[in-house]
Amino acid sequence: MNTRKRILAIVACCTLALCLLAGCQKKAEPNVHEDETLEVSDSVQTAKAETEPFYVMIVGNDSRTGTVEITKPEYSDGTGRSDVLMLARIDPKTYSVALISVPRDTSTEYNGQKMKLNEVYRIAGIEALESEVAKLTGVTPKYYLDMDFVQFEKFVDQLGGVTANVPINMQLVDIVSGDNIALNAGTQELNGPEALVLARSRKQYANDLDACRQIQDRQLVQVGIQQVAADPVNAALHVQALVDNCDTDWNAADLVETVKVFAQNADKIEFTSGTGPYQGDIDPDINLWLAYRDEATWAQIIETVEAGGDPETIVASPRVAAA
Repeated sequence: MNTRKRILAIVACCTLALCLLAGCQKKAEPNVHEDETLEVSDSVQTAKAETEPFYVMIVGNDSRTGTVEITKPEYSDGTGRSDVLMLARIDPKTYSVALISVPRDTSTEYNGQKMKLNEVYRIAGIEALESEVAKLTGVTPKYYLDMDFVQFEKFVDQLGGVTANVPINMQLVDIVSGDNIALNAGTQELNGPEALVLARSRKQYANDLDACRQIQDRQLVQVGIQQVAADPVNAALHVQALVDNCDTDWNAADLVETVKVFAQNADKIEFTSGTGPYQGDIDPDINLWLAYRDEATWAQIIETVEAGGDPETIVASPRVAAA
């Protein structure tokens, strides 16, 4: 595989997260389409890299558009839920990256109704979700990244595959093609459908199913950032690849400059990773399993992260084991 394509492939896998490269053109800029080339040179004099710490909200939505399940009545309208939800804190001063999963099942009150946090996305969209995440965590994301199943697979395959660690043996039907895919434990190269199996699988874990899945999502983000940082001269190409396959509100030219800064300081990048409160139970009001809502613990997590600490000291991630 071509080295440049290899690095881009890692970026692709970070669809669910990809905090540093979370940049497509804004939705309000209709002049950029999937088959067009992103022109960033015209704005290079005004493009600015981020200089202060900021947060990116990373969403992997489960819209069935383009999948084998789109004909099912419950999915036929094409709307999805924010099944992967993550905050990435990026600090351009220290080159530190903190990745914090926001449990999708977190109990949320929206428009007078109790529901899972990921349901807000289906009902009201990305901006409403962003607002609810801010209420829960106490921080307002500066940007968001949003990608669905089909975009993810297309991205990974288009760019040549991705290398990732599969923690346990797992298998799942590829939601795009309908094919059954089995993965053996170990570090290996994955194509688009295989990478999506790793990102989506949860029922094969022994306990804390969604929290274990989110560990894998954070892993993919971290690997992607590390690989991309090794290729500073191709920052614009990385952004172009994302333009074709995601939805975000981060200006592409500004993103290129931010990526370049991090890439030029790749040896200084440090990561922390963790999750918000994920324990829960069946809620008697709506008869659904909800993760307990705990703003006080979230405040501790954010305080720890912003002080350069490890979020695992506040909420420890579960042990990953096969069922």
